[in-house]
Amino acid sequence: MIYADESVVVTHRPLTEGVPMPGYLFVETVRHAATLADLSDAEGAAVGWAVRRAAEALRAELSPEYVFSAITGISVAHFHQHVFVRFPGTPDDVRWFTTWSEGPCVDEAELAALCERLATHFTPDA
Repeated sequence: MIYADESVVVTHRPLTEGVPMPGYLFVETVRHAATLADLSDAEGAAVGWAVRRAAEALRAELSPEYVFSAITGISVAHFHQHVFVRFPGTPDDVRWFTTWSEGPCVDEAELAALCERLATHFTPDA
């Protein structure tokens, strides 16, 4: 958990999913809504704020080449937006949504420390 309020929750992708790389976040709504079109205006604004903060936090803490964001997938019928990095030196043949097995990896302790640093970017005046 990186951030939560009454509308959104921001978490880091579990290290058990794919390659344990840092910098893959999910922004989800608290209320169940299947798609972007199902969000209220207030929820949409909260998601936008959280996605922007997530991108800024990842850029500040990991110095990636790019920060990407996407709303994709049909495996979970609950709104969630992906915000993730592409590290400098990632080979050109590695697609933007694919983890890179030789890229930076973290363990649970390093991920916990990263999430604490990322959380500092989610204050109203940050």
